[in-house]
Amino acid sequence: MREPARREVLALVESLFPGASLRALAGDASTRRFYRISLADGGSRVLMDYGAPFEGETDDVVLARVFREAGLPVAAIEHEAPETGCLVLADLGDRTLESALCDAAAVRDPARIEILYTAAIDLATAVAVRGSTALARSERAAGPALDAERFRFEMDFFLEHFAGSLRGVRQSPAGLREALHALAEAASAGPSRVLCHRDFHSRNLMVLPDGSLAMVDIQDARWGPDSYDVASLLRDAYVDMDDGLAGRMLERYRRSLAVPPPAEEFAARFRVVAAERMIKVLGTFGYQAAVLGRRGYLAGVPRTLARLRESLPAAPETRAVADALERAGLLEEPGSPPTPLPGLTSPRGARG
Repeated sequence: MREPARREVLALVESLFPGASLRALAGDASTRRFYRISLADGGSRVLMDYGAPFEGETDDVVLARVFREAGLPVAAIEHEAPETGCLVLADLGDRTLESALCDAAAVRDPARIEILYTAAIDLATAVAVRGSTALARSERAAGPALDAERFRFEMDFFLEHFAGSLRGVRQSPAGLREALHALAEAASAGPSRVLCHRDFHSRNLMVLPDGSLAMVDIQDARWGPDSYDVASLLRDAYVDMDDGLAGRMLERYRRSLAVPPPAEEFAARFRVVAAERMIKVLGTFGYQAAVLGRRGYLAGVPRTLARLRESLPAAPETRAVADALERAGLLEEPGSPPTPLPGLTSPRGARG
């Protein structure tokens, strides 16, 4: 059960929108809480509650400015209340790319699925191209990056919370940490870095009434590999995707970059970054489920493990980490046979 809004939040909403009502929304993997404000005139806003007062500009505010200056679609920040610890945002609605994809799959409309993914790929390209220019001009230009240090941290987080907290593997098997750190180094070694949304997946892309897409959950955007956001989308833990469609979308993205890299070189880079990203996601799921008790995150685990079982041994760049994970028994779902990837389906109740 979601906790009621803080008294300070209720007072803020009443002062800004007399007579409005407040309803809790599903949150993300952070500690923030979200509410929909329903106005007396029928309009709505979204309130983001950090849980405590803040000083200065939050990452949400700074990065929203970068995205807007690049002409990228994110929710406008309409009111900042640092003394209460809240932001009031424009309401982008409830229809996510995930729900739109699953609706299209339910009526067996592959053309509609391709249209939706094409829009998402074109948005990822805009983030990488226009967003990188805006980030380079901003006060965030020297900010954090998805670099080797960050990727090593994510691999250690996987060991601590997926292997340890969730699966009970407290002692890292011989060679596993080294293989994961080698993967982290390889994922960071690409020649091009761009602005990355960092969680560019189907639950963070909203389908607007006109059919266009907008992004939420932008507070972790930063420099990173040019294949990172497309890996987040095409290896999304929340939906399955046809391999042929994934290949077409990856090629569309590659060709649209400011300087398109050679196809095979980019494909190899994508395989490494996608592997790092999926292992990182398992660490997040393990932490959310085993440490914070948010068991809904376990719904994304079987799909991610199945993808890793299929993709890691098949690529020369990732065979070493595949061998190390297999020896540790961390690629199999405990107590059940490997799960196939049937059509486009979606687990409910997970977010991150």
